[in-house]
Amino acid sequence: MIYTTVRGADGKIWLQQNLGSTKIATSLTDSEAYGDLFQWGRWDDGHQLRNSSLSSSAPSPNNPSGLNGGNAAFYSAGYNSSSNFWSGGTTSDTWSAANSTAVTTTNGADPCKAIGSDWRLPTINEINTILTAENITEFNSALSSHLKLIPAGMKDYNGIFSPGTRLYLWSSSSSPNTGSGQHLYVSQYSALSNSIGRDAGLSVRCIKATTTSLATVDIKNKVIGVYPNPTNGIVTIKTDTPIETVAVTNLGGQRLKANYFNNQINLQELPNGVYIVEFTMKNGQKILRKVIKN
Repeated sequence: MIYTTVRGADGKIWLQQNLGSTKIATSLTDSEAYGDLFQWGRWDDGHQLRNSSLSSSAPSPNNPSGLNGGNAAFYSAGYNSSSNFWSGGTTSDTWSAANSTAVTTTNGADPCKAIGSDWRLPTINEINTILTAENITEFNSALSSHLKLIPAGMKDYNGIFSPGTRLYLWSSSSSPNTGSGQHLYVSQYSALSNSIGRDAGLSVRCIKATTTSLATVDIKNKVIGVYPNPTNGIVTIKTDTPIETVAVTNLGGQRLKANYFNNQINLQELPNGVYIVEFTMKNGQKILRKVIKN
């Protein structure tokens, strides 16, 4: 996927599009520019897709290390629920790991790193600085800014709401509030930074660590989506990278028989439970996904 970059009035280089979008925004309701909706601390693993499936049960443990390298479940169970993603997270947590295999119990994987090591999520201070520099005070001035910020809405346990009217943009900064992160909120009337639960699905806009090399960038990260998850037997694999082999094991490490054909894995003959699917890519990279059959 190719993204355009821009130098903001703060002097720094930003993506001019949200992650997951196909174009720069031209209007408040330009749905092709909305892009993906990430939960705080999570990698580009399929959960951020606007049509990803909601899960009412949290990963175990309920932090980035419990994602087993990533999966497509969107963990949001309800207001202030302990089953929401990373609901016990504290103010010392970070969102800066280089990829999904580098996460820890206190550090999530920065999806901007998929572009390159010199890209990252902005801090809340950097977001506040660009607000002032670009004179962003509501959604029209956000759209007309150099960054072309667009109100893509937000996703939670009720689905997606307020596309075209409200902008929610994550920062890499955690919140003093347990289980929350800091973000930018822009509406018809205001633009301000605030805190929100980490289970909320918000837009992501990346910033470059250096102030040189303004250009388009091509993301070629190895993304694998597994849908639906949980499943009743057949799961479909979505990827932009060739897969060499697929192996399915139970939580005890026992390899199981499961047919992989035409981008689908057949788990119908296996009992209900939790399985680990290991994908070996053409370049030798291995990617793990947790699949629940029920």
